[in-house]
Amino acid sequence: MPRVVREYKEAAKNRILETAYRVFSEKGYRLTTMDDIATKLGVSKGTLYLYFNSKEELFKGIYETGPHALEQIFASSFVRGDPLENAKVFFDKMTTQYASNPALDFEVISEASRNAALRKVLLGNYEKYIKATVRFLEQQTNGLVGQFFEPRPLAQSLIALWNGMETLLVVGYLPAEVRKAWTEAFKAIFSSFKQASKRTRVQ
Repeated sequence: MPRVVREYKEAAKNRILETAYRVFSEKGYRLTTMDDIATKLGVSKGTLYLYFNSKEELFKGIYETGPHALEQIFASSFVRGDPLENAKVFFDKMTTQYASNPALDFEVISEASRNAALRKVLLGNYEKYIKATVRFLEQQTNGLVGQFFEPRPLAQSLIALWNGMETLLVVGYLPAEVRKAWTEAFKAIFSSFKQASKRTRVQ
């Protein structure tokens, strides 16, 4: 395939994904149809099916960049200096990346409880989030985290903690208060790791 055609198809696909996300955000996942997205784009529904076979596949395309974005946020937030200050930077970047429309995320999770295809999409994405978080934990502790905790369940707990922060934002708590809750939780979790490390060195 000529390069110009590949680049055109990639640009068209990205335009569809960006428009689909706006429509999902406006109407909600369940009420959005392929017709709605096609109308917003000004194309036929058949054109969408050239790129995506279903609404679930289109949704997957929107969110499949999430795990890579998470790794980038980890890398740019936890660099040097005070870990708690880094945790605040992480919170700010995460709210910009993921919590700009948290209500949609919760609607999708609710819908996934009834929709096997969508549930499969979310499960695949969460597995990538877990792996990215495990890598982060190992890097931050120079591989020592596995001596004191099981990295995978700990990663799942941290992801669940973030989802809890999103819940607080959705129900109306101020971002500053939620940010403090995140920082305190982060401090408690990583303080326990430091204490375990100290006990090991003493022994």
